[in-house]
Amino acid sequence: MHRAHLILTAACLLATTAAPLAAQGFEGAIQFVSYERKSGTPDTMTQISKGSKIRLEGMQHGGAFIMDGDKRIVLMPDRKQYVVMPASMMDQDPTIKQRTGNAEDTGKSATVAGVKCEIWHYSGTRDDGTPQAGDACLAPGTGLMVGKFMGRHMPQYFKGGKALSEALMKGMGVMQATENGKVVLTAIAVKPTSVPDAMFAPPPDYKAMDMSSMGRP
Repeated sequence: MHRAHLILTAACLLATTAAPLAAQGFEGAIQFVSYERKSGTPDTMTQISKGSKIRLEGMQHGGAFIMDGDKRIVLMPDRKQYVVMPASMMDQDPTIKQRTGNAEDTGKSATVAGVKCEIWHYSGTRDDGTPQAGDACLAPGTGLMVGKFMGRHMPQYFKGGKALSEALMKGMGVMQATENGKVVLTAIAVKPTSVPDAMFAPPPDYKAMDMSSMGRP
């Protein structure tokens, strides 16, 4: 899950068609490309959304991660199994120092994969003390839904400051993010479409797996 961690960290620091936006948010699929910070190696992932439901596919591990409210489900196609993550795993860890940073809406906008987004500029430092700055282009109701992923964990991992944190929590999504002049995440295809509810549940032939047995052969 290293790639997933990279994508979320980069975004928090922070045939294409235009997506119609509604109060309940975007319904359909968005494909993203992320770039490894040091090597620049590209990777792809797809986010499928419907209301409060989100499914992430890709990130080199071949599985899928489903979010439906507070429920988190990990699908493992190679085993035809799934794991429902317990609520305790989503509790804040009091030993983790809350991160700080600064971010502001620049008042500028861009169009990424046919979707207009607002450009925010952020600055801060990495955990090792090196400086970090970049831009995040946010769109209402679409893009990588960082606010939904992080939820109440936002203060632990987010370095963008209160204003940007609140924007993400209110339903702004990341369409593109840069770090120190390099693109680390960008949407490349946006496809509005009706999504069946079955996309957000384990397939009927998958078996539930005990959380304690994850990682075993």
